[in-house]
Amino acid sequence: MARSIRCVQLISKRIMKSVHLCLPVRMSFARYLNTLRAIWQPAQSTVSQEFLAWRHRFLFNRIRLLVWVVLIVLLLVTILNLAINIPSLNALGNPQMAFGAERTLRYVQTSGTQIVSVLLCLLLLKHPSMRAHPERLFLLFAWSVLLSPQIIDTFYGEARFDAGDWILFYAIQAILIPVQWRLHIISQLVVLGYFSVAVLLGLRDPDVPLLATYVLGGFYTVLICFIADLGVFLYERSLQREFDLRQQLQVFLHAVSHDLRNPVLGMVMTLKSFLKLSGEDAKIPQELLEQMIASGDRQVELINSLLQAHSTELHGIVLHRQPIRLDTLVNSIITDFQPFFGQAQTTLTQVIPPDLPLVNADPLHLRRVYENLISNVLRYNRPGLHLTFSAEVIEGKTRRQGRILQPKSKIQNPKSKIQWVRCTVSDNGVGMTQQQCDRLFDLYTRDPDRRQSLSLGLGLYMCRQILTAHGGEIGVISSPGHGSTFWFTLPV
Repeated sequence: MARSIRCVQLISKRIMKSVHLCLPVRMSFARYLNTLRAIWQPAQSTVSQEFLAWRHRFLFNRIRLLVWVVLIVLLLVTILNLAINIPSLNALGNPQMAFGAERTLRYVQTSGTQIVSVLLCLLLLKHPSMRAHPERLFLLFAWSVLLSPQIIDTFYGEARFDAGDWILFYAIQAILIPVQWRLHIISQLVVLGYFSVAVLLGLRDPDVPLLATYVLGGFYTVLICFIADLGVFLYERSLQREFDLRQQLQVFLHAVSHDLRNPVLGMVMTLKSFLKLSGEDAKIPQELLEQMIASGDRQVELINSLLQAHSTELHGIVLHRQPIRLDTLVNSIITDFQPFFGQAQTTLTQVIPPDLPLVNADPLHLRRVYENLISNVLRYNRPGLHLTFSAEVIEGKTRRQGRILQPKSKIQNPKSKIQWVRCTVSDNGVGMTQQQCDRLFDLYTRDPDRRQSLSLGLGLYMCRQILTAHGGEIGVISSPGHGSTFWFTLPV
């Protein structure tokens, strides 16, 4: 289907170039192509992985329910027709309505084919490939139920007009499987297209003598299909929105525990070590008291920041920018993490130059970025690690489409040039594969590897959200056995 859409787009563009169309027609064609591209080629990045996984399971379970419902309906209708309806029509004595031996055999053949097709789909439900790709089973089931009578009648030189069956089936399908609206459209187009081609080739249904019946029945069928597809589309979008809101709530709840955990643990570890070194009448030094007060103030600021972010549904992080000396901020963070560094036997190298230009950033959120990076580096590496903090000034251009353009770009506007500070946190740990690096900053990335745990996905996801709000970027350079280098950019 995607190839067909691309072919339509290519043909339409060539028509527009070869024929001198007026401007309104060309604009209408352009809008049509853009709409077609937006519908059939959506941006997958806007859909959460949790929703896609849920939709996959939901689709498979509902297909199983649909198969059973259709099987029961077919059996009941077949039994009622053979036991009551056909004998009643034969008893009327009307030769046009009576079912002779040949007509009865055709009905049994058609109904039997549909029932056998449904039973085969019921068996295919247990196949691993169908469980992995329920979309294939969805289309196969819809076509086996509705196309089998059409194909049988084609061999007899007829075209079966089953508008009532189509409307009933597509309505049941939309009610039981209100997701994957594109699959609904594809299943409908193939069946209706097959019948339309048969009619254009001269085939007719002997029970439908009037052409107006085809037109009227086709209109109602298309109308019901459109309403059903629209309902599926709106319901799926509302479900996706619900998943997004639920995910944002989970981010908020986990972020509270994730961000408040580090300062609390650091304070506890500091007090425990001080208690062990001192006697019963221990006196707390002034420096330690100031450090504890500063840690408590940061906790209050974090709580206020998280509450403010949650009130805006985490679509945007509220920043309170101010000029920041990066080396002073990093030294303060290193001091707070000294208990963790001592426990993990970590050595440090801080090579951020004191004369580095000031960065325009929110100090609280920037601290969260460094704390998340340090915490994850310590958590997923062995003791004895060596950390290096560095920063340098680079010259780039304004961000476009999520990228910082390099000076060699073709954009000639000198006013768009700005200076960035590129900060790095490097370690000599176990490193990561390229696949892990590509997915590291996604929300709740799951993988059998220990680096793809819940806390890692949340912490680095929040780092990306913070840097994006600042107008910068974040990434990682790593390879197995050669450590990792986390980098991020901030505007000067």
